[in-house]
Amino acid sequence: MVGTRLVSTSAGAVEILHVPGDRSAVLFFPGGHCRAATDCGRSLYAGLGHEVVSFSRPGYGGTRVGRLTAAEFTPLVGEVCEQLGISSVAASVGVSFGGLQAVHVAAGGGPSVQRLILHSCAPSTKQYPDTRAEALLGPVVFSPLFQGAVWGLVRSVVRSDAGLRMMLSQLSNLPTSQWWDQMSVADKDEAQSLFRAMRSDSGFTNDLRQAHPRGADARRKAMSAVKCPTMVTASRSDGGVSFTHAEDFARVIPDADLVELSSPSHLFWIGSQKTQLMSTLHSFIQD
Repeated sequence: MVGTRLVSTSAGAVEILHVPGDRSAVLFFPGGHCRAATDCGRSLYAGLGHEVVSFSRPGYGGTRVGRLTAAEFTPLVGEVCEQLGISSVAASVGVSFGGLQAVHVAAGGGPSVQRLILHSCAPSTKQYPDTRAEALLGPVVFSPLFQGAVWGLVRSVVRSDAGLRMMLSQLSNLPTSQWWDQMSVADKDEAQSLFRAMRSDSGFTNDLRQAHPRGADARRKAMSAVKCPTMVTASRSDGGVSFTHAEDFARVIPDADLVELSSPSHLFWIGSQKTQLMSTLHSFIQD
């Protein structure tokens, strides 16, 4: 099993998970509460045969570079790629809160990127979280002070089917009765493993800091600077990120297409739609 490693950079250690592959490299930036080792869609690209480099963004896992923004972290991504011998990247891929980092890498300042792929990402030029309650509670509940206890409780809750169903219901706009029975045992095991692996560390508060309305102009500038073909995927049933973010990404990024998914929740890579999604990704990257 591939494990994480630390790569020394000019600003400190960056934690990565490096999966070898026969196809060109994909740089993968996990979402909130996830470090390099957390599979929040990374396996899609490894399954397509790509070399994958997954990053623990600032504040997550073993990455020790301070509270860098996505723009400030981008040169360090370049340093990591240089040490790995990667000069050209098939795709910069962001999931959820990792999307801003993927955008900055694709916009320049790092290795040459041929494609940008954004999965269920936020913030766009719009602020995130989408509701005032989440914006007020998020920095407290998932602060470095409380996050350990919060995720300890989550790990306890998802041990049961009922608890897992309750947690997943928070990530969907649909009643669980419409999609829970469509999940296979393997799907549920994968979702459970995800929740058990999640931690916020100090990374989530750093993510929230960059999602404020006052950063909208800077985010728009980065998105507008992306010159490579871009695929934005999202589901209207996603209860974690509003579909309006995907629409905004597709509108602001110059050469972007929006692909609407049938995923019943924020966990777009889990479920029966996975095979079709992998085919779509393969066609886009190889085009």
